[in-house]
Amino acid sequence: MNIIMEKAAAQDLDAVSALYGAVCDYLADKPFNPGWRRDIFPAREDAIQYLNADGLCIARAGGEIVGSISLTPDADGVPCIHEAAVHPEHLREGVGTAMLDFAAKRAAELGAETLRLYVWEGNTPAIRAYEKSGFVCLGKKDIGLSEFGLEWFYLYEKPLGE
Repeated sequence: MNIIMEKAAAQDLDAVSALYGAVCDYLADKPFNPGWRRDIFPAREDAIQYLNADGLCIARAGGEIVGSISLTPDADGVPCIHEAAVHPEHLREGVGTAMLDFAAKRAAELGAETLRLYVWEGNTPAIRAYEKSGFVCLGKKDIGLSEFGLEWFYLYEKPLGE
């Protein structure tokens, strides 16, 4: 599959919103669902927020949006991955890897030494993908989502450069 990574534009918002919905539907009954719920989180408003922050990126294949990843600085100024979504019809086709590689490249171009993300402790498929991509777990943290049944998250970082 030929995957093209690019920054999203306003005209991509409908497709990104539809992607979020498809991923939420797929995750609805999965034990590794990190709290994603259709039209609640992530939703179009989240995509707009990241687009306005110049951090919404998309993966295209055959002209169709097959994935989306959001990258903005965290409170410490370190580039941080937020929503990373691969359309369920395109799992295990390299979309996630392409998105993580693109995020690392963008962060390095911004002069960052590391790329950061938080992942819910029960999201084992994502954890495996992040570790395969070179992210290292730095510890466990409560990031304030326990009211949604998501108490513990792992902080991962990937060194850039080399």
